[in-house]
Amino acid sequence: MPGSIAPDRRPPGSSLASSLGSSLGRPVEAIVIGGGIAGCTLAYELASRNVKTVVLEQNWVAAESSGRNTGTLLSGPQREVVELLDACAAIYEELAEGPVPFEFARIGHLLISEDEASFEAAGAVADRYRAAGVGMEKVSGAVLARDHPRLGFNVAGGYFVERAWSLEPMGATHAFAHAAREAGATIRTGLRVAQICARNGKVEGVLTDGGIIAADLVFIANGLWMNDLLRRTVGDGPLPGLQFTAGRGWLIQLGKLDFELPWIVEELTWPDQEELGRRMSLDGLADVAAQRDDQPAVEAICLNPMRGGDARLGASVQPAFRDLVRNTDMASRIAGRTLRMLPGLGSPRVTNVYPGNRPMLPDGLPVAGRTAVEGLFVHGGMGSIGMHAAPATARWLVDAVMSGDGNPAKAWLCPHRFPGWRE
Repeated sequence: MPGSIAPDRRPPGSSLASSLGSSLGRPVEAIVIGGGIAGCTLAYELASRNVKTVVLEQNWVAAESSGRNTGTLLSGPQREVVELLDACAAIYEELAEGPVPFEFARIGHLLISEDEASFEAAGAVADRYRAAGVGMEKVSGAVLARDHPRLGFNVAGGYFVERAWSLEPMGATHAFAHAAREAGATIRTGLRVAQICARNGKVEGVLTDGGIIAADLVFIANGLWMNDLLRRTVGDGPLPGLQFTAGRGWLIQLGKLDFELPWIVEELTWPDQEELGRRMSLDGLADVAAQRDDQPAVEAICLNPMRGGDARLGASVQPAFRDLVRNTDMASRIAGRTLRMLPGLGSPRVTNVYPGNRPMLPDGLPVAGRTAVEGLFVHGGMGSIGMHAAPATARWLVDAVMSGDGNPAKAWLCPHRFPGWRE
């Protein structure tokens, strides 16, 4: 509650958290801004360490991209992505048998190429997967068509990928929210944070529509609204923004499949995170004038057969501005692309079609670490890998806050990799 601080139940731990509590003459209290997967995983990690934690969400839990994605946890040709995947799968296992079901399960993963030229080029991509520690097995389109006639594969070939997982993203986010509550956290929805209050280089709390809430630790985890709050960090002046772009993608929700599909089927045209980040840049008025936000960066198939029997079909991403919606023909293009390569998928009913915004950074990787204001941290930029990044990055960040200097040991996560944030 505003202005209230409960007794500190956390056992003696790290230097940073302990010094904050003692220097301000009160126990540590953490505010997490944002009720998506980035915020709810932080709340779970903090509350599990007996830190009094309050989550403030302006809408509702999983209102944005955390509840609007394919629910796939996939390997990639980058070691960082594979490290995130393996760490997150282990964390999801901790909650999978809990009271909030979210259909978490290991599943096959099939990467497909439509034509011979792209299939030949895929060999180099497969080598990069192997170099990142991911097993790959080549398969021809003729074998896929013979062994799985129901889908009617019309592709040159593909690769079976060693490991992948599937989950229901709304349920997964709520599972972390529930676990955080069970550990003592409070989650308040429908409450907007207007400013972050700092004085003499230290965070003091936040200003909400309901008043000021005091805190020793504040975590900004509100996706594409992060820069708004960095700009509105008052008392010591605004902080520099991060180079976010809204990566808008479209999703087609399918009804119950009338056949069993043993893998997530993904088209090999999806780039690695580094290349994806490069394609997502938007800058000045010239980009608005040229409508660069109406030009897809990636258009591909990603079909996830959910454990509940239905399926989610994507995927696309385009550089976008958060509140400007264009490219509304993308869902029809994904549908046409799918029917061209997987003609047997025409029978399931379409139950919904909708867009979602992914907070993208220029290198395609998340950000987690401290700011120039003591006690203020950022956690976001999950982009297209949010569900298979946030549980791990939240744990690494909270570990760094509790026992280190507030920056995870992995330099590729820390905000100082960006201009204006370098130490």
